[in-house]
Amino acid sequence: MWSPRFNLQPAPLALAAMLALGTLSAAQAQTLPTVKLSIAAQPLGQALNELARQANLQLLFSPDLVAGKTAPAINAMLSVRDGLDRLLAGSGLQASIDGNAVIIKAAPKATGETATLSEITVTANGERTATSEGTGAYTTRAVTLAGTERALRDTPQSVSVVTRQQMDDKNLFTLDQVLEQSTGLTRMNRSFGSHEFLSRGNALSYLIDGMPGISDNATGWLIPDMAVYDRVEILRGSAGLIVGAGTPGGVANLVRKRPRAEAHADVTATVGSWQQRRVELDAGAPLNAAGTVRGRALVAYEERDYFYDAAHSRMPLFYGIVEADLDAATTVRAGARRQHTVTDGYWLFGLPRYSDGATLPVRRSTSLAQDWNRHDATIGELFADLEHRFGGDWKAKVALNRTYGAFDQQAAIVRGSIAPATQQGARLYTVNYRKQDIVTTGLDANVGGSFQAWGGRHEVLLGMNASRAVTDDHAASTSPGLPFDVFHPNNTLLARPPHPTWDSLPHLNEQHYGAYASTRWELRPDLHLLLGGRLSWFDKQTTGKLETDPVSRYKESREFTPYAGLVLDLDKRWSVYGSYASIFQPQSLYYTLGGQPLKPVVGDTYEAGVKGELYDGRLNVALAAFRIDKRDTAVYDEASNDDCLKWDVTGSCYRNGRPIRSTGIDADASGEVLPGWQLSSGYTYNIARGEGDETPPTVTPKHMLRVSTSYRLPGAWNHWTVGGGVSAQSGYVYRADDNPDVRFRNGGRAVWDARAAYIFNRHWSASLSIANVTDKTYWAATGELRRGNYFGEPRNIILTVRYTPAL
Repeated sequence: MWSPRFNLQPAPLALAAMLALGTLSAAQAQTLPTVKLSIAAQPLGQALNELARQANLQLLFSPDLVAGKTAPAINAMLSVRDGLDRLLAGSGLQASIDGNAVIIKAAPKATGETATLSEITVTANGERTATSEGTGAYTTRAVTLAGTERALRDTPQSVSVVTRQQMDDKNLFTLDQVLEQSTGLTRMNRSFGSHEFLSRGNALSYLIDGMPGISDNATGWLIPDMAVYDRVEILRGSAGLIVGAGTPGGVANLVRKRPRAEAHADVTATVGSWQQRRVELDAGAPLNAAGTVRGRALVAYEERDYFYDAAHSRMPLFYGIVEADLDAATTVRAGARRQHTVTDGYWLFGLPRYSDGATLPVRRSTSLAQDWNRHDATIGELFADLEHRFGGDWKAKVALNRTYGAFDQQAAIVRGSIAPATQQGARLYTVNYRKQDIVTTGLDANVGGSFQAWGGRHEVLLGMNASRAVTDDHAASTSPGLPFDVFHPNNTLLARPPHPTWDSLPHLNEQHYGAYASTRWELRPDLHLLLGGRLSWFDKQTTGKLETDPVSRYKESREFTPYAGLVLDLDKRWSVYGSYASIFQPQSLYYTLGGQPLKPVVGDTYEAGVKGELYDGRLNVALAAFRIDKRDTAVYDEASNDDCLKWDVTGSCYRNGRPIRSTGIDADASGEVLPGWQLSSGYTYNIARGEGDETPPTVTPKHMLRVSTSYRLPGAWNHWTVGGGVSAQSGYVYRADDNPDVRFRNGGRAVWDARAAYIFNRHWSASLSIANVTDKTYWAATGELRRGNYFGEPRNIILTVRYTPAL
């Protein structure tokens, strides 16, 4: 069993930073690399985009400049400069190269005068690239969710993207912060910190570079830092074609940063409220003279307190990746990531409420944790992939990932609803000890491309993937049973007790296998039919080292999840679509009173909508209506009375619920609305109804609005960028699991933020961000009467300074 347990401390981080800068120094004199170019004779704009894609460049030009012009074919090993000169020969245009950016403009006139170029508003990495880094945009021209790059407009489901620029502007350092800013997503805080995000009332699944099954508890115990990722692609709705288990919520795909063709370095320092201090170094360069081997390294270190008492965390991070062109058609990549987060004063379960459902009159800084509570989490990852490009646009790819995740947790836990008459009822009822080691291995292989037949061009992708997660769990607890005053919390009430003997040692082996096919048929030039399906196998075995440990087996074989979609292009900018996907979601984590895993969730999802790709793809808009019909969703079994510790660490057992139907609409707009004005916005309306007396999950509000915007001022003020945003939602009524007769309301809210940034010169910039500008008091999550209620963050300020040296 591979377990990359190694420690990163600030000193080694500094050493890694110096080594990275040393590599850059050696590469400073290098120019853009020689590359193998294979470009057919075609319109000049398309040829330039193809060169940018093959050479991994950023391309900027006005469409008017290339209109009506053609370019000759190129099939040779050339420098980027020579390739550009060949394409532009006789066009009256010329190219200037600035780092990794290529700017196309009119050549000087014969009189010696220079033709000026109108304001550039097109920024792209090729015609349909999904990479967001360096574009400055709040949208991308494509997504890679289904194993191939496809334009958002050509994807017949609701898709949104959080780009690198948006993450930087909003200081979104962790995955949970990214998802909180995303269209239609809400957070559900679960016991012991295993939190989830819901889309359309259903839990998300997670991918890394399109590979399922390798990310564990990504929004709870093992939250990844976002510094290593280029973007997050979020699909809302069933994603059985992608992950096998057709979860009706959707998937979030975390796409790693790749090496760049040019030498670069960015040093970013951040300070903020609650003693937050963070530094990042992101650097890379070609590693040989030809530029066929490229590397990138990123190191970061963060320390911070929190708005609630007692808690403090520290996090060192390392990420490295190397990419090599074995020949003109074959590229191999390999890399590693290591993140270690230690949180002292770790707080579980949140605040209780009054027994009648009313909220407690306590400060937002109230923490019920003991100061020796601790959560120590580690993520270690090795990954590699090999891609070969055949003739035309056919290519094959094989990817392998190996991840080690672990956490060691000790926490004194307070719970108990408060009686209004006595103002008492909470107790420090247990000290919980939990240790988990999980090793996941994932493999994905696919081949795809297009072919001409029956008067149209069609696309096909065939593949298979597999994943295995082996988990060793350890659990123990003691029961102090001490009364606890939640109005005057004592974070040192109990001295740290000695660690007890483990009383639960379950061992889990969970395996997923699947084969998939995705096709896109051109029925007419303006009409495309998407058909796909996945055949899945699922097997989970639970054993234990103790006689009292649960033993179970959960298995599903040859489960088929079909998918169908139809896209009709109304013109070059607008299209309408409809899609269907089936639901199949194993529930092996949930047990009945008798100790049997629940039956899987099954059902169907339907979606129809309209999408627009405006301003040459710089702005994407979408409007969709959806319906989700599902059966057998896990429902808390009130008869369990928290007596199911043998099966569930929280003591809860479940039953299969009655059918639930969710209906609603999604509206999205992201990208450049006007020159210099970036926007990411989304509105969701969602309503769920259960059959009979079944109460569907209600932590999803009926109305949700997420808006982020950034505007670079024109003219003499163009060193300044201003921005802001709002996260708003309607209130909802929640039924307390620990007393179904009590319902309480979490009111609606609108939380605003603001930002200003200034570019001093090409090397230095700074930004100041204020979150929750109005310092609104609100509940970020609601739970039960005895526990699970969390305040949202008060007003907080972050100052960021970025240095980009000349290389």
